[in-house]
Amino acid sequence: MINIMLVDDQISMISGLKALLSTHEDFSVVLSASSGEEAIDILSAAASADFPDVVLPDVVLMDIRMPGIGGVRATQQIKAAFPQLTILILTTFDDDEFIIDALHYGAAGYLLKDIGGKRLIESIYEALSGNLLLTGRVASKLATNIRKQQMLTAPISLPSLAELGFTERELEIAKHIASGLNAREISQQTFLSLGTIKNYTSSIYARLGTSDRAKAIIILRNMLNL
Repeated sequence: MINIMLVDDQISMISGLKALLSTHEDFSVVLSASSGEEAIDILSAAASADFPDVVLPDVVLMDIRMPGIGGVRATQQIKAAFPQLTILILTTFDDDEFIIDALHYGAAGYLLKDIGGKRLIESIYEALSGNLLLTGRVASKLATNIRKQQMLTAPISLPSLAELGFTERELEIAKHIASGLNAREISQQTFLSLGTIKNYTSSIYARLGTSDRAKAIIILRNMLNL
């Protein structure tokens, strides 16, 4: 027997889903709630020793738009407390951003509310088997978001100063620049004329692809692991 919880703020929707699911002998609607907060409270109570006769569901069909915290936040909190539960999001339209957030928090996919009884039953079995239920458009958008996140978190690979062709003298001056010294201070440290230091500095900036001192310092510190 597959136990199911329905979460929707519309009583007619819960009644309709119960009617569809009752046509399958392996399904049993054991719990229902009209908001995300109520769903969390009911599940918490069901899991406590105070209600030994209450059965925890295997699957939660969760409306994505409800008063209060809504389906996305409810999914996040329920999956954190009950990671074994399979949550399917119910929506009346392709609400991409909400759906992607819900998937991020552990939902197994989403279903349109006008889904037929046969497809609803098939989808529940698919979700319990570990399949992610998505339309092509949402899958494409999810993949794009993942790629963007990977690009943001991937380490930046910088060439070494040697690979940029820095001479020993340029490397010495680059280290002084990275430490925050100005041209006059570098001149005093290296015993080179101020004009010579400025020429070296211009060459270094050009190799780094910037004319901004602050940016040059940041780039050099990263390249020198300072």
